[in-house]
Amino acid sequence: MSQAIEIAPITGAIGAEVLGTNLAHPLSEGELSAVEDAFARHLVLVFRDQDLGIDGLERFALQFGPFGETPFITPVEDHPNVLRVVREADEKGALFGGSWHSDWSFQTCPPSATILYAKDVPAHGGDTAFTNQYLAYETLSPGMKRMLEGVNAVHSAQRSYGPGGTFGRPDPESSMDIHGNEQALESQLHPLVRTHPTSGRRALFINDVYTVGIEDMNAGESAALLGYLLAHSRQISFTCRVRWQPGTLTMWDNRCTQHHAIDDYAGHRREMYRVTVAGEQPVFQS
Repeated sequence: MSQAIEIAPITGAIGAEVLGTNLAHPLSEGELSAVEDAFARHLVLVFRDQDLGIDGLERFALQFGPFGETPFITPVEDHPNVLRVVREADEKGALFGGSWHSDWSFQTCPPSATILYAKDVPAHGGDTAFTNQYLAYETLSPGMKRMLEGVNAVHSAQRSYGPGGTFGRPDPESSMDIHGNEQALESQLHPLVRTHPTSGRRALFINDVYTVGIEDMNAGESAALLGYLLAHSRQISFTCRVRWQPGTLTMWDNRCTQHHAIDDYAGHRREMYRVTVAGEQPVFQS
């Protein structure tokens, strides 16, 4: 590990701050190795006091892989892989990212990581909460683990971006150009428990926003099982909260975490820039 980098855990369950880096310059081989190791151990990494433009954010992200695909939302002009996640002080509509989720889990190959950079944040409020889905799986009973082996969950963007979804119709009052459509009604099966391709550990892979059912179960059965697992997955002992400051960059592993943007800053402005790193199709290895 590079001597210049220090890793300071946020909680015992998840998250760490990375000290001693300047992300405006490419990471050295040693720094990149240290960051990748910390990412594998802590799942959420926070870099403070960074001075990045959009080009710099893209360069940082590409050190971890190609960009993921971002549907339904108009990106930054001339930067098709970058979203401007902004909410003005007087906005009243639904908060983007304001429920527990794993980014774009309805895709065939959901992103491996998301990177979010803070430009303008409230003096207080607007934190993002994260929960460790390795722990969510590992603390299940042996009987529940056996029952979940080989079970597929149904993921869809319908609740968010379908014609009747939260963001299904254009909102002229919104600062973000979100345009849901019929494609959001499509569904994708993923293992309810996925095996991480790097660590080999198993994680629950469900979330409140995009998991709409369980394969071969009726609505009542799905709701009962998912209700239990989702509540279990976000218990306080699995979580951390990241408090944003201008110049904070946070990256997280979508394959083994969920996150939640907290809606507690009405009357204040928040502006962030987001990119995703491409991932692989989730699998379960017995």
